[in-house]
Amino acid sequence: LLQMLAIACLTLHHYSYDLTDIPTLMLCSGTYVGYVVVLSGEIVGEMLFAPLDLVQDMYFGILGVGLYSVSGGMVLAARTHDPSYPRTGNHTAALVAAALALVNAFVMLFDLSLAYLDSEEFDDEASEVVSAAADPYVEAWWSGAGGVLFGACGALTLHSWYDVPPCARRTFAQAAAACAQAAAVLMAVDSILSLCSAHKDTASTRTKSHKATNA
Repeated sequence: LLQMLAIACLTLHHYSYDLTDIPTLMLCSGTYVGYVVVLSGEIVGEMLFAPLDLVQDMYFGILGVGLYSVSGGMVLAARTHDPSYPRTGNHTAALVAAALALVNAFVMLFDLSLAYLDSEEFDDEASEVVSAAADPYVEAWWSGAGGVLFGACGALTLHSWYDVPPCARRTFAQAAAACAQAAAVLMAVDSILSLCSAHKDTASTRTKSHKATNA
């Protein structure tokens, strides 16, 4: 449900963003895209039978409640007041996206309470063993997705500013693109290292299990 709401917010945001309100545009874009990646990583963990531990779940949940609440509130505040200048984007889509963002914040808050209650019913020792084996795969997914996004942002920024005459903003844009490309490389390396770590842990576990069986 959270993933579907995040995708719905991102889709509506694509058709309704306001170019005259850059802070809200950046906040909403970062929140919606970021949580599509975060929630997809949680789905990967669930598929590997290794959901996030309570600390990680609480961190992403509290952060998500704050970001979605502020994003939805800022869009509603901007769209429900008469502006002194024309706004861009579809007005109705913006209101729906803001409403869904607030709904998403409420659902995340409800999910936090359920996660806390459920955490007391699980076998902590068994959960830690499974989570430790699957964590590298989730980290690899997050790093890989982040690397792709940062690389795409850097490449698109360089392409967009290529034909622009030299100026201060072009220099800043190119510097930001270079930082994005560097972050993409680091995330790609981190993703590879996480996969190698997962493979090493799996091989080590199999070796120990084989020795225990022989003994």
